Amino acid sequence: MNSSFYNGVSGVKTSQFYMDVIGNNISNVNTNGYKGSSAEVSSLFSSILIGTYNSYSNGVGMGAQSLTTALDMSQGILQDADNTFDLALGSEGWFGVQGADGNTYYTRAGSFSLDANGNLVDGNGNYLLATLGNNITPANLDADTLAQFGQYYNNGTVTSVTPYSITALNNVALGTIGTQGIVNLPNHLYYHPVATTIASYGANLDPTINVDNVTLNLDTTDYPTQTLDTTAKTLSLSGTTANTTAALNPKKGDIVNVVLQDASGNKLSLTAELDENLAWNINSHDVSTYDLSSGFTVTSATLQTEQEVATQKHFSMTIIGPDGDKDTLDMTFTKVVPQTSTETTWNATANIYSFYETYDASKTYDTTQYYVDKTANKVYEIIDTQTGVLTFNADGSLASNTMPTLNNGGTALSLNLGSVGGYDGMVSNANISKSNTSSSNGTLEGFLTGYAVDTNGNIVASFSNGKSSSVAKIAVYHFQNDQGLTAQSSTLFSESANSGKAFFYTDDNGESFLGTKIYSKKLEGSNVSLATALTELIVVQKAFGASAKSITTSDELLKNAINMKA
Repeated sequence: MNSSFYNGVSGVKTSQFYMDVIGNNISNVNTNGYKGSSAEVSSLFSSILIGTYNSYSNGVGMGAQSLTTALDMSQGILQDADNTFDLALGSEGWFGVQGADGNTYYTRAGSFSLDANGNLVDGNGNYLLATLGNNITPANLDADTLAQFGQYYNNGTVTSVTPYSITALNNVALGTIGTQGIVNLPNHLYYHPVATTIASYGANLDPTINVDNVTLNLDTTDYPTQTLDTTAKTLSLSGTTANTTAALNPKKGDIVNVVLQDASGNKLSLTAELDENLAWNINSHDVSTYDLSSGFTVTSATLQTEQEVATQKHFSMTIIGPDGDKDTLDMTFTKVVPQTSTETTWNATANIYSFYETYDASKTYDTTQYYVDKTANKVYEIIDTQTGVLTFNADGSLASNTMPTLNNGGTALSLNLGSVGGYDGMVSNANISKSNTSSSNGTLEGFLTGYAVDTNGNIVASFSNGKSSSVAKIAVYHFQNDQGLTAQSSTLFSESANSGKAFFYTDDNGESFLGTKIYSKKLEGSNVSLATALTELIVVQKAFGASAKSITTSDELLKNAINMKA
């Protein structure tokens, strides 16, 4: 009888434990990265009755006790977010963060942002851990570059920024565990320019010259005067007439048309009008008239020449100088005359031009802005000039090229005009159809435009010149037993003896890898099912009531026993 009281009490206690766990799950149903918990209880020892039966059949249970909570490590739903550094893990694994105490903790809640110092932190100020690329260093930049970062002179006062420069990396290796550090992302990051070292041209140096729309301006007043014979000529007609049966009824005003034709077939038509006597007379006839003073126009003509012409072809392209400025590579090809029947030869001249701005010599401080970007009053200087000869085979392919290397402001620049015997560069044949092409390497200077995170965990910096570079790789930690982690808060955990030490996955070559994808602008939601939690709450409520009922029932039984009379 006495044990029933304790069984009821233990049932109430374990039901309360269940309610606490379920209530905590419900309260965190909207917590990013939260992993739901389930309560675990066990039966207390049994009181063994003396007898010949086994202990189970003779035992009387002593109630239940609360043991622990087990984590539900299933994946939560990935939800869209706006922040670049809102991160979600695609499968198993943990983000690592460093607390204010210097210890490492682990979380699935990937809501990170930059603090005032450029460090990536979570909502509690813990620092995100990553393998650093170590490719960001303080930069020593000239005044023009600093001005574009925002540093300028105003009435002698310097407004300062702290610039950094970067060495480009496509990927940061994860490395070994324990080598990770705090991620710091500067606001002012500079991508150093890379001078052009290779420039390629492709075009058809067609030796054919097409001449269209030739106009000849002839001054008619310069021609000599011609005296025309104006003496009247007498035309005598003789021959035998022929009879005709046709009846003619001429009348005054009828037109008589006389056609004269010589032995060569040349014809002359004369007309006359019958008078009242039915007679006609031709006194004169104008063969042709022309007013020389009005000039004349030749509508079409063919101009032929047997001369060879030294034609020119001109090409230009933009290249990058060592200082990051856009310079111009100018190529001029001049046909050599006379040519041979088997080869075509062109002289080539290459110039590198550098343009720069000029300003007046006034030393008066500007009241608004130090940096001025203008296009007027541009002056150029020739950095280098080189000449060579290109020879082409009869089929138009390149036979030889003697163009030397150019000096691009201290950097050697090679010209790629095609392979010998090929058509991949410069050609010279009217029957080859080839469009003009040009390409070059080199990189303009760049200024930071933003950061992004790819699915491999690389934090990538993007620049105004279109280039990008990895600066760090976010670490993803794994454990032998995730449920053995010690909870420090609803989403923050630390390793324990039950979880084992954190480790990285490695491939057959011993290289570490994440073991999952990282998604930017995504957050993992809580994996708690509200419907399941509410159902469990109803069950626990009934269990709580039943345990309480067992206490009151035992109490009634004891009262009845006490009130029994002897």
